[in-house]
Amino acid sequence: MTTPPADPRPVPDGPLTLGEGLEAVARLVPAGRAVSYGGLAGLLGVGGPRQAGRAMAESAPGTPWWRVVGADGSLPGELAGRAAVEHAREDTPVRPGGRVDLRRARWEPDEAALGAVAAIAARIVSGPGARMQA
Repeated sequence: MTTPPADPRPVPDGPLTLGEGLEAVARLVPAGRAVSYGGLAGLLGVGGPRQAGRAMAESAPGTPWWRVVGADGSLPGELAGRAAVEHAREDTPVRPGGRVDLRRARWEPDEAALGAVAAIAARIVSGPGARMQA
């Protein structure tokens, strides 16, 4: 069974920056699930944890930034309280101390989600590792 995406807004047509691509993939993460910054970038095959963190910090309203966490399940201190409210609302597995339990909450994209990620990745034209259009 496929869980509906967090934010069903369509991704705009045309080329995407790395940040826009990372943001689009973050919107695919279902409620109650999470992915690490590095895992998010790894799905696209471009960028890395720092770029993913920056993309979440600069993301548009409606982007579920609280579903993208550090490899240890944490978020920066100034965001942890706001994220905890969302994690509780979505019933995201957390460990004592408030970090997301990635062992239980890690998002494993299904075939449809992987297809959506591949389509997003193919449109990224700027950022580390992005393909350049002629």
